[in-house]
Amino acid sequence: MKKIFRKAVTVLGSAGLIGMTVGMAAAASYPQPFTSNSAVVVGATAAPSDLEGATDILNDLTSNAAPGSLVVTGDGDSYTIEDSDNFHLGDSISDVIGAGSSINEDDMPTILAEGEYTDKDNDNFDYSQKIVMNDTLALSYFEDSDYERDVPTIGMFIDKDQQVLTYTFTFDDEPVMADLETTDLPLMGQDYYVLDVADTNDKITLLDAADDAIIAEGESTTVTAGGKTYTVNTEFVGSSSVKLNINGEITNALSAGSTYKLDDGSYVGIKEILYSSKDTGVSKVEFSIGNGKLILEDGQLVELNEVNIDGLTATIVNASADISSISLTWTVEEETFVTTTSEAVMPGFETLKLNFGGIEFPAQEKIVIENDGDDSIVLSAFPLKDTTEDINIAWFNSTSGNYSYTGAESDILLSLDGTYDGDTDEWALLTWNDTDEAESYLVRATNFNDVDNDGSKNETTIQVRENGAWKDVKSNAEEGDDFTIGNLDITIGAINVDDETIVFHGADSNSTLYSAEGMAVDLAQATGAPTWTYVFTEEDEDENLASGAAITVVIGDNADDEADVDSYSVSAGSGAKDTTNSDITEEYTYSMVPTMITSDASGDQDVLSLVYSGSEAIAKVYLNSAEATTSGDAGIMSVKDTDVATVAGKNLVVVGGSCINSVAAELLGGQYCEAAFTANTGVGAGEFLIGSYKRTSGETALLVAGYAAGDTVKAVTYLLNNDDIDTTVGMKMKGTSATEEAVVIE
Repeated sequence: MKKIFRKAVTVLGSAGLIGMTVGMAAAASYPQPFTSNSAVVVGATAAPSDLEGATDILNDLTSNAAPGSLVVTGDGDSYTIEDSDNFHLGDSISDVIGAGSSINEDDMPTILAEGEYTDKDNDNFDYSQKIVMNDTLALSYFEDSDYERDVPTIGMFIDKDQQVLTYTFTFDDEPVMADLETTDLPLMGQDYYVLDVADTNDKITLLDAADDAIIAEGESTTVTAGGKTYTVNTEFVGSSSVKLNINGEITNALSAGSTYKLDDGSYVGIKEILYSSKDTGVSKVEFSIGNGKLILEDGQLVELNEVNIDGLTATIVNASADISSISLTWTVEEETFVTTTSEAVMPGFETLKLNFGGIEFPAQEKIVIENDGDDSIVLSAFPLKDTTEDINIAWFNSTSGNYSYTGAESDILLSLDGTYDGDTDEWALLTWNDTDEAESYLVRATNFNDVDNDGSKNETTIQVRENGAWKDVKSNAEEGDDFTIGNLDITIGAINVDDETIVFHGADSNSTLYSAEGMAVDLAQATGAPTWTYVFTEEDEDENLASGAAITVVIGDNADDEADVDSYSVSAGSGAKDTTNSDITEEYTYSMVPTMITSDASGDQDVLSLVYSGSEAIAKVYLNSAEATTSGDAGIMSVKDTDVATVAGKNLVVVGGSCINSVAAELLGGQYCEAAFTANTGVGAGEFLIGSYKRTSGETALLVAGYAAGDTVKAVTYLLNNDDIDTTVGMKMKGTSATEEAVVIE
C-alpha cells in the first residue's frame, strides 16, 4: 500500500509557459516516468490544498526517485570522495577521508599521473602529483538568497574566501630551475610549454595548448594550436630579436623568452634565436604558439593572458637554483554552491571540478504529528509494519491546562502497560525488538465470554490491526494461551469478563512505538503536565535501533487553549530553513539515516512532519576532471506555474484546474472555469480528472485536477494510493471518490 504524504512542504522555485499537445507515447504507469527529470507545477495563487497536494506528490516522487550519479566520458578522471566511510548529510571531507588525506595517481590516474620529466639538458627527473582537499568542506542543507531565496537545498555551500583544494606537482629529485625553459611541463594531465624562467627563480611563464616549430629566415611554415592553423613567415631575424608574420599580422621585435599577443587572443613565444651571420649561413627561429600564457609566481595570483586569476595562487618551492615543487591553491572569490545542478570549477586551468551527485534515500516514510480537533494530538497515518494508522497519543484538558491521557479521549485510550481495558482502551501497544529489528502492533480483545457462567473459564478473541482493519489472531483465547504476531510471542494473562480486561505477557516493550522502517518513539508520559515531550530516535547506519539522531518534540497548547505542537529540537541538524511560505520551515537531521523535518505554522495549530530515511542514506561527492559529465540526476522539483520556464525539458505533474493553473490551461487549450471546465473536459461538480499529455518538446505532462479545490484533493489522494494508473500519453480518467475506481474516458 502506498503511503499518503499528507502534510509536508515543498520548495517552490522559479519556472513561463510551454505549449503542449496531445499525442501518444510508450506505455507507463505512475510514478513513471516522473521519478527523474521531473517537476510538480502548482498555481501561484492556488488554494492551500493544491499546494499541499503538490507537496504530497513531490514527496512521493522523491521517495521513488533514482539517485543522482556521475559518469566519466573520454579520458577523464572521476574520484568519489569516500573511504571506509561513506559521505553523509552533515559530513565534512575530513569525516570521510580523514584530515589532510591526499588524492593521488591511484584515485585519478590521468590527471594525477606520476611520470618522468626531461629538462632541456635531457636529464630525467621522476615526479608525482597530488591534491589535498580543504577538510572543512561539508555537505549541508542550506538556504541562501545568492543561490535561490527561500529554497532549502542539499549541497556544499562554500563561503567567500574559503579554500577548496591545493594541487601540488613534486619533483623527486630537484632539477635546476633554469633548465625548465623550452621543455614541456605536465601539470594536471596537460603539457605546458615552459617559455621562460625568471632569473630570480620564483616565476615561470607557460604556454598552454602550444605547438612549436623552427623556421628559417625567408621560409614559411604552418603550426596548429587550439584547433586553429597559423601560417608563419620571418620578417626579420637579428642576433637578439626577431619579427614574425603570422597570418598576415606582424609582431613587434621579440627577444628569446618574450611573447606577443595575437589579435585572436593566442600568444607566440620566442624560444630561441639561432642567428647566423649572413656570410656564414641562414638564421633560424624556434617559436611556439599557444592559446594562453600562464605566469606562475611564488605567492602571487596565477596570471592568465596578462590578467590575474582570482582565487588561484601559485607557490614555488626552491632551494638556491633548484626547484622541488609547484603548488596551486584554489580559493573561491564569492559564495559558491555545489548541488545536483551546479558545480565548482577550478579557475584558469579549468581542469578540476567539484560535483555533487545527490543522496540516495533508500526507504522514506512519513510521520506527522498534528492536532486531532481541539483537544488531542495524533500521529497521522503512522506507518506500522502491517498497517498505517492514526494513533492518538495525547488528550488535552483545556480546563486544567494539562495533558491527562494517552489517547483521543478519556475512554478512547492507547494502553502502554501491557493490559487492555475494553471500557476505556481503543487498543494496546505491543512491541518486539532486538538490536536491529522491531515490530509494533496495535491489539485489542473482544467477545469476552464467561463460558460456564461461574468465572472458571473466561474467553476472549484477540485481534490485531492489519491493513487498516481488525484481524482475528486467536479466538476463544484463555488465560495461559499463547499467540504469535510476526516475531512477537505473547502469553495471555488474567482475563476479567465483567471488566472486559486482559493482560498480555511477553512484549519487549509496551510503550515504545516503532515505525515500519525503525524510527523509535517513546510514548510514556507523566500525566497531569501542561506539556508532554516525545523523543523520536533514528537508527544508526548499522540499523541499530534508537542509536541515531534524536528529534525531541514538545506538545502544549496555543493561545486558544487548543492542543498544539509547541516546539522541537534536534540532537544534530541543519537548523530550520525558510521556505517560500513564511509559515513553513524545513530542516534535516545530520546523520547517516537522516530525517527531513517540516514545521508548518500556517494554521491555528502547528503541524510537524518527519520524513525518515529508514536506512543509511549515501551521498555522492566527486572531484572530477573537466571531461566528467553528470547523468542520472533525479532532478525532481516543484515550481509555480508562473515559473515553469525554468523546468524546460522536464516531465511535469500539473496540480489544479485550468482556472487556477496556467500550465493546466495550456494543456486544455484555455482557462476554463466551472461550467466551461465541464464543457471542455466532461468533468463536473464533485469530479476530478487525471490525464496525460505530450509536451511539444517531447516530455510528458500529467494533469491532476478537480472541478473545485476539494475535488483536486480527491484526485491527488487517488493518484497516490493506486499503483496502476496509466500515464501513457493520451490517457484520461475521471472519478468522484478518492477511494473508488475512476473511469477511463475518451
